[in-house]
Amino acid sequence: ENVLTGKLTASERRILFLIADGLSSKEIGATLSVHYRTIENHRTNICRKLGIEGANALLRFAVQHKGELR
Repeated sequence: ENVLTGKLTASERRILFLIADGLSSKEIGATLSVHYRTIENHRTNICRKLGIEGANALLRFAVQHKGELR
């Protein structure tokens, strides 16, 4: 089990995968049928769990680790 699957919930991994695809919080919210603020909260939690600061840092991380998110 890798670091990502150990720290993140299935929902958080799915959101991170969609972030890696370049989707905005609003687009991810529409895809998952939840409010974009819920996605923003998930982003905050993901960053906290992974020790990442900043939206660009999260996007960079998501793209680099996309293969591990399946």
